[in-house]
Amino acid sequence: MAARTPGRRSPGARFPSVGGCRALRAPRRLAAAAAAALALCFAAPARADDVQQFELAKTRFDAGHYEEAVSRFAAMLDPANAPCERGPIEAEGKPCRISEPGLVERARGLAAAALVALRRASEADAYIEKILLDNPVYSPNPAVFQPEVIDRFTAVRARIRARIEEVTRQKAEAQRAARLRIERSREDERRWVAEIHRLAGRERVVAQNSRWTAMLPFGVGQFQNGDDGLGWFFLVSQAVAGGTSIVSAIALASYENVDISPRSSGQGGGPIQSVDIDALNSRIGTAAAVNRVAFGAFATLVAAGIAHAQITFVPERVSFRTRPVPSPPPSFTAAPTISVVPGGMVAGLTGRF
Repeated sequence: MAARTPGRRSPGARFPSVGGCRALRAPRRLAAAAAAALALCFAAPARADDVQQFELAKTRFDAGHYEEAVSRFAAMLDPANAPCERGPIEAEGKPCRISEPGLVERARGLAAAALVALRRASEADAYIEKILLDNPVYSPNPAVFQPEVIDRFTAVRARIRARIEEVTRQKAEAQRAARLRIERSREDERRWVAEIHRLAGRERVVAQNSRWTAMLPFGVGQFQNGDDGLGWFFLVSQAVAGGTSIVSAIALASYENVDISPRSSGQGGGPIQSVDIDALNSRIGTAAAVNRVAFGAFATLVAAGIAHAQITFVPERVSFRTRPVPSPPPSFTAAPTISVVPGGMVAGLTGRF
């Protein structure tokens, strides 16, 4: 049996070349390569410098140099190292710490696989614990990892099951709290938009009042000051008093113009008095009294209304009136179009904005 050094893979070794770019012979390795290619196509973009550091270590892992691969993975996962700087790096340059979460998880997995190959199970378990605690639903792909590595994941998961459940619960609570914060933020934004819409739909109108207008009767000064109750009182009372004064004056004038001279009865008869003088005098007295009282009440109410309007004079009145608010612009919509033409097809994009 050929001897095998810990740092290199023997020619007959069947340990997987995880994520490698070389042609793989076994169907399982072809599936692993396809999965890795899809992951690289659809994964979130990582920093170029992080990718370079990862690729340098993965190349050693693919070549079976597990000791060197473990050393490089440990350096790029060491929080004491400075973050990787952008730009190209040399193969033997100073190690730096990667920060892209997807690459961190992959680096830990490859480091654990390399440590399992080196029979350093306790060190591999430390990386596996970090993977499972950061991602409790992580499951090693049988097309990528050898059974020995998957067994280590199973054993570690069983040993720290309580911690994984606690981390899962904490993450669920954190996600719920984040959703609640987002919902509250959206509700606050909706209320803010509604308030802006309400304020934008109200126009502030300032009307300048005039003291000369406050000198007018019939409650004009009160209406100008915004005191509609007293305005209606002075309007109705002054109208009633003024109307009564005018009607009584007309009645008094009609009574005073009555002809009280005697009339002849005809055919040699003596004069006949056709008007009751006492009743007419009574009507004249009543009409005169009503006229005086009504006019006095009218004059008193006019003076009181003008005095009140001047004492409570308001220089300006602020009112609000509604105004139309423009509707939001229509959102942009686009749809692909495909049409068949002689000799082929035409594809296009139609949009509305």
